[in-house]
Amino acid sequence: MKKKVLLHICCALCSAAAVKMLRDEYAISFYWYNPNIYDEQEYRNRKNAVTKYAEELNVLLYEEKDFLYNYNNWKNKSSEKCNLCYTLRLEKTAAFAKQNKFDFFCTSLLSSPYQKQDLIKQIADNFADKYVIEFLSSDFRTGFYEGKNSLRQKGYYVQKYCGCNKSLNERLKLKEDTTQ
Repeated sequence: MKKKVLLHICCALCSAAAVKMLRDEYAISFYWYNPNIYDEQEYRNRKNAVTKYAEELNVLLYEEKDFLYNYNNWKNKSSEKCNLCYTLRLEKTAAFAKQNKFDFFCTSLLSSPYQKQDLIKQIADNFADKYVIEFLSSDFRTGFYEGKNSLRQKGYYVQKYCGCNKSLNERLKLKEDTTQ
């Protein structure tokens, strides 16, 4: 019998590489908790894609159902914001995994070449100790583009920014700078 891993899933595209690398060895369940996503429509687009992906893979999806974005939580400097973002999501995932008797918890954030891998691992390790559950730490980045492209070809939603309003504004400014 395969050991159970709760995979925090930030979006369908980032999860594809993690799923591909974990699926043969582990029984995967998805966990949707992303209070960092701005705005409500973006939140729904990503959540719908995750729901569709879970159904396609026949993977159980646990989810926090409400749109939770709180602008005041995301007014900090970018580096502080990332720390807060990872902390909120990873603690909730670790606690849920422990409470529901998973063997491990993990996150699809480890798939993205745009995320701060060392910070994610440090925060997750702290919660692994706090909740006495193992964090399955793996670098899924090698399969990121292949996974992203495979889901894009199937018509999955493709987001253009990390999640918070600051990352959206940075994306819009970059786009504006390249069109001038």
